[in-house]
Amino acid sequence: RRHTRSLCDWSSDVCSSDLSFFTFLLFSNTAFSQSKYFSNYKPVADSLSLIYEIPASVILAIAYHESNGGESVVGRRLNNHFGLKGRVVGGDTVSVKSSYRYFQKPEDSYLFFCNLVANRKFYPALKGNKDYKKWVIALSKTGYAANASAWSKHVIGIITKYKLDGGN
Repeated sequence: RRHTRSLCDWSSDVCSSDLSFFTFLLFSNTAFSQSKYFSNYKPVADSLSLIYEIPASVILAIAYHESNGGESVVGRRLNNHFGLKGRVVGGDTVSVKSSYRYFQKPEDSYLFFCNLVANRKFYPALKGNKDYKKWVIALSKTGYAANASAWSKHVIGIITKYKLDGGN
């Protein structure tokens, strides 16, 4: 008769340490991809912040949230990091049928987003204001997100968690 045991039956210490190591790898990879996203796009957000006077933290956090750190289908295939709707012209239209706008590169979606914000009624009153919470709440009230309250809490949470405001 053949005796089978799971790995955890042999030693709870081995199983526990293997599980801890796996958890460490899983979360360190996630942390790496998050920091990679922020380091890749922070210069874009910073330069657009200087031009449009929208806090870079707001630009970056919304892009991260809407594109799942650049990993969503819309983010990857359409280079759309803000969930912006519009005609799909170009891009991977064979495998993505979408109502989301296509951009040649992700940075183009950043620029389009800032132009969109600059044309909102609240923009002149907030332009130059460094209070990221006011910006996020103002955007949430324009219909940018279906669930304004949850969306704004999540975006503000990203700014806080990843210290994107740089102390502002």
